[in-house]
Amino acid sequence: MGKKKEHGIKTNAMRILDGAGIKYTVHTYEAPDGFLDGVSVAKATGQNPEQVFKTLVTVGHSRENYVCVIPVAEELDLKKAAAHFGEKNIEMIRAADITKTTG
Repeated sequence: MGKKKEHGIKTNAMRILDGAGIKYTVHTYEAPDGFLDGVSVAKATGQNPEQVFKTLVTVGHSRENYVCVIPVAEELDLKKAAAHFGEKNIEMIRAADITKTTG
């Protein structure tokens, strides 16, 4: 089974992997000021930033949510994402709504 994250806190992704019997490694890091960008996190955990991705949750004009997985060093082009999903426009979900939306 996978290792527990510090303090025994697990993400939903970790619970799913555990349930499926999939082994994984947890990488932790300290953010000196409480925030690090994705490239800095990759480097702090000894990962190649070119092999690290970030998951972004967006909401379209229709109020539908969309999940985008992109390289950690890249920025999401909201106009291209909207066109891809057939939306008039798309925006990042509010941080306050992320847990309510994704569980």
